[in-house]
Amino acid sequence: MPIVLGFHDSSFDSGATLIKDGETVAAIHEERLCRVKHSGVFPFLSIIELMNISNIHPSEIDAVAVGFAQPNFIIQASQTFFKSSSNLNPLKSTWDMIKIYGIEQYELLIQSPLISRINTSSSNLLQNKMLRKLGINKKVIRIDHHLCHAASAFYSSGFKKCLIITADARGDGISTSINIADNNGIERISSSPEDASMGHFFGGITEVLGFGYADGEGKTEALAAFGHRSEAYEKLQSYISVEKLFLRGKMKPWQRLISIPFSKLLKGTKREDIAYAAQRILEVTYINLINNAINETGISNIALAGGIFLNVKLNKKIMELPNVKNIFIHPAAGDTGISTGAAFILYSEMYGLEPKRWEHVFLGNSYKNYEIKNALKKTDLQYEYIDDISGYIGEEILPKNYLIGWFQGKMEYGPRALGSRSVLIDSRNPESPSKVRTSFKHRPAFQPYCPTILKEEERKYIENPKNVVASFMIMAFNAKQKMIKEAPAVVFIDSSVRQQSLERKHNPLYYDLIKSFYKETDIPIILNTSFNRSGEPIVCTPEQAIHDLKISKLDFLAIGNYLVKRRG
Repeated sequence: MPIVLGFHDSSFDSGATLIKDGETVAAIHEERLCRVKHSGVFPFLSIIELMNISNIHPSEIDAVAVGFAQPNFIIQASQTFFKSSSNLNPLKSTWDMIKIYGIEQYELLIQSPLISRINTSSSNLLQNKMLRKLGINKKVIRIDHHLCHAASAFYSSGFKKCLIITADARGDGISTSINIADNNGIERISSSPEDASMGHFFGGITEVLGFGYADGEGKTEALAAFGHRSEAYEKLQSYISVEKLFLRGKMKPWQRLISIPFSKLLKGTKREDIAYAAQRILEVTYINLINNAINETGISNIALAGGIFLNVKLNKKIMELPNVKNIFIHPAAGDTGISTGAAFILYSEMYGLEPKRWEHVFLGNSYKNYEIKNALKKTDLQYEYIDDISGYIGEEILPKNYLIGWFQGKMEYGPRALGSRSVLIDSRNPESPSKVRTSFKHRPAFQPYCPTILKEEERKYIENPKNVVASFMIMAFNAKQKMIKEAPAVVFIDSSVRQQSLERKHNPLYYDLIKSFYKETDIPIILNTSFNRSGEPIVCTPEQAIHDLKISKLDFLAIGNYLVKRRG
């Protein structure tokens, strides 16, 4: 059975994916293991973890792919050897501005053939050295960054033929692409340059608002709901335009430093109105581009990938287009998904690969009860074994509005917690978001929290006329009045929700918990947020979950079959 390893480094969110006999058997983010959020280091720990999860020896790997045709060796080396942060902000630090400027100049240098060869050769040497340390002696095959994004969406969508749109800050010289995918593979029909990067545009606005580039864009998206159209919209809309299947932009010469002129341009404007302008321009841009692409090709099945499509409100607008028949967004739409796309492409070229709909993303590590108990024995916490942990939490804990960490089964792949590494609370109490925020997450009050709902009950609570599968919390929907009334804790100010619709076959323990809560309360919905404190990756090990219980104000931790109570 052929085995292909895909990995990603050289920017944000490095990680690795294993495909065996055409199936994705394991995938993981490096940040979960090295404990640095959005880490871009070589995914050394991820690859080791993949071997452990899948019980595959390094010598069994047949081929290796990486998701950059043209890497940036300076970024790659500085992150891997010096653990330098990719979290730079030119508005807060002159030194950060200088470092970003240096990276931008190097990006220009590697466009020349000689420097490009030196850069790529250096990167190859580094990556091959790291792989040899792991016992993997295969030549690394380089694959175009946006092709990897496109492949991640196509081969996990289940579509036999579709349009694929990819969009991010930049990758291998472009920022947006439109592709046609079918049984002949993936054909790119247009690409837009970096000076039309909506990733830079939205990230720059995010920095102006005081949030982190490539981290705080969700805050900008949420804040937009509180703003109105103002002069900010008029000032910003000229930076991006749509011409048929292409984006045209005015980011040069600033590119990643675009927040500097934006901060001057928008001085004195209300933050909410700036966020509104950025979100609205993002939506209008991609709605027009996708409409043009559908009209040009006649294809109405749409697949999306790239960090831009982590924006759930944008995805909602695309879903609602009359000429969109079906839509699929790769669950790890950002650069996390690049390792999967690289593995898909190489596997397809070597052995053939059919698109297959991903029904779940439980592709990470897991822990047995004896391992959890060994970790608990090293603490002074009170814990007890509960035979039916799901039923007990659903009936006895959640209805009393306790805040509980839920650590069960295989860790999720992608940025969302979907019932394996989650923090849960009652959705009925309008004060639940405040309790989550003050006790654990410490994020802005305007950011919403999301629900998990039993799939068979969804139609009573959510408007979903196209019956879009909503398993991954990557698209917003309109809440019906029943949901607004019965589960106010998970409904945003604009009456939208970003739900996970859950089927039992995908996560039986989590499903049974919500089913028990439903029997007790007559509400099949709970609030589910990721099990990580602000600024940190989602917890990966029992020790990390226990640590977060001890230093936060979580009431309980349900870990394996053990219920742990916080002291004090």
